Amino acid sequence: MFVVPYDKQAHVVRPDKVEMTDFFSLAKGLPGGHGVQMGFGVFQSGTQAPPAAHEQDEYAFVLSGTLKSRVRGEIFEAKEGTATFIPVGEEHVSFNDGAEECRLVWLLVDVR
Repeated sequence: MFVVPYDKQAHVVRPDKVEMTDFFSLAKGLPGGHGVQMGFGVFQSGTQAPPAAHEQDEYAFVLSGTLKSRVRGEIFEAKEGTATFIPVGEEHVSFNDGAEECRLVWLLVDVR
């Protein structure tokens, strides 16, 4: 078993102002979790990530706030207490146009 404290991890604020913390990835050299990454994200009010399409399925659980994603021209809204799924290869743009920050836990799962 590995326990990875949040306060001991690198918190990266990307150029789009989204804060990401990667807990478990193959890059960290941890055993287990093959093909799985897990992290924590903070979307401040007014932030928008650039368009993305991952090589893995993406799952998220919203802990607080609201995050919206544009997929195929449709806007999806994920509020506190909801979970999301974006299949491998699906381009999406995630953004927070609300008044409060959005905090979430995310997983990328390699389905190959």
